[in-house]
Parts: sequence; C-alpha cells; structure tokens
Amino acid sequence: MQTTAQQQQFTITTTSQRQSQQSCAIQSRRNDVLEINYEAAYVDKTGEKKVIYDASAFRGTGNRPYQMVLGSGDMIPGVDQGLYDMCPGDERTLNIPPSLGHGPKSRKLYLIPSDYMKLEWTMKLVSIDANIREDNNIVSRDERESRFAY
Repeated sequence: MQTTAQQQQFTITTTSQRQSQQSCAIQSRRNDVLEINYEAAYVDKTGEKKVIYDASAFRGTGNRPYQMVLGSGDMIPGVDQGLYDMCPGDERTLNIPPSLGHGPKSRKLYLIPSDYMKLEWTMKLVSIDANIREDNNIVSRDERESRFAY
C-alpha cells in the first residue's frame, strides 16, 4: 500500500517525444487551442484496479480530437498543468492526485468513488491552434506572425 505522500504526487511521464528540437519550433502554452486524444482512468484505493471513465473517443465528435484552451479551466487542474510545453505528436501519461482532480460534482457525474487513489490520463497532442501539427512545426511563432501584415 502506498503512503499518503506518494498518493498526492503529481507526475508527468513523456512516453513519446519528437527527437529533433528543430522539428518542434512551437510548444504548447497558455491560451493555445489544443486538439488532444486522451483516455482518462481512475485507480481505486487499493491501487490495483484501473477504470476508464472518459476518453476523447467517447465525446461524440467522431474521429476528431477533443479541443480545449490551455489554462482556461476547461480541464481539471492536473490535466491543464500536464499539457504545457508539449509539441504536436508528443504523448504523455499523467498521474494526478485527488487534489488536482475532479470535484464532488464531476466525480458523481463520472461515477468516480470519493476514495480513489489517483487519476491516470494518457494523451497525445494532435495540434496547436488547429494548424500547427507534427509534420509542419518548423517555424517559430514570431516567424509565423511576421508573415502577416497588420
């Protein structure tokens, strides 16, 4: 059994990342519109049972990723914190303690028991601002913006 201090630990594990920094000119930051594919699960109090309670595939958007604004409060705090500084194509696993997870109303909505150990989110960043993707992320934000005359 894990101790309380271990249960409260927030961790980000990058499971897949772009190898070249040149091919990642733009990373996610506050107010970016992100498209993500994700799967969300809770781990029960014993730490042995993982139950999927939400996923981008469940959202009814067909094959489209879930869209959200980073830092807007659209997602639970642990997910919001775990999406910063990602490149399109990166994949991460977030272990989120209850203190950065769902409140009582959304736990009830998703049928998450109040005594769960942690949340585990796996996600892939598909795009930033709908047009910055894994295959075209070689120009910085400044360079992109300088192309437009205002």
